[in-house]
Amino acid sequence: MKIACLQFNPTIGEVQMNQRRASEMLEKYQPGEIDILVLPEMAFTGYAFENKEQILPYLEDAETGTTVRWAKAQALRLHAFVMVGYPQIVKGNPDKCYNSICFVDRNGDLIETYQKTFLFRTDESWAEEGPGFKSIHVPDLGKVGFGICMDLNPYKFEAEFTAYEFARFHLNQQSEIILCSMAWLSGGVNTVDYWCYRLLPLYDDTYANGEKSSSDIQNLDATKNRNILFVVSNRTGTENDATFCGNSCVVSISPRKQIRGLRTLNDHEETVMVVDVSHLL
Repeated sequence: MKIACLQFNPTIGEVQMNQRRASEMLEKYQPGEIDILVLPEMAFTGYAFENKEQILPYLEDAETGTTVRWAKAQALRLHAFVMVGYPQIVKGNPDKCYNSICFVDRNGDLIETYQKTFLFRTDESWAEEGPGFKSIHVPDLGKVGFGICMDLNPYKFEAEFTAYEFARFHLNQQSEIILCSMAWLSGGVNTVDYWCYRLLPLYDDTYANGEKSSSDIQNLDATKNRNILFVVSNRTGTENDATFCGNSCVVSISPRKQIRGLRTLNDHEETVMVVDVSHLL
């Protein structure tokens, strides 16, 4: 199985141009060369909108929006699963908006819409919190979990750092592949190391001195004989005062609880990174 992360620098508000750019980056790939394609958070609209009024022209319906249509077309062309982030408006309820991803199967059918659960301050100006983290069974892939950027952090940066809400959820759900679309900002830490640390419950039985429940222990036993794949597609570039750090990556966690990066892009590369993970499945 081959997992692809498309990392690029979209221009805020230039949806059609950004879609064309992403399509051009994928032109050389043929069916069978990619099995899962992941794009960043709000990949085609850009991210750094200041309020709901500013983002309003770019909100999309989950069924017929331009991002979902693009994902369906690429899924059919590549015969691949495709995940892309976009700003969602709920059909029939225009006051309800979410920072969402669509997940489309090889046949071009939308099989999941996940709405960001933990909002960053930029999201709070226009979006509502999603109903909660999500992991679903997908034929041919197994148990697939979804995340969007801030989901990896402690809730509102106010929860205990060692609560590990996202990682504990996917441990309990026995997620085998965790796909994350991001618009993660540059900062003073090694980004990939930080993301891996936020997954600690998936590979460290001590939970960084946290308490283990009986269900945690049962699910630790259930995950001993399988690899877990963590996939991030982040964007690069700058919008307003926001600079994004790239570092799209594919990380594996082995049955022996060993975590290692399979491949990582740098902070400014614009490319499609394809990683063959067949030997891990």
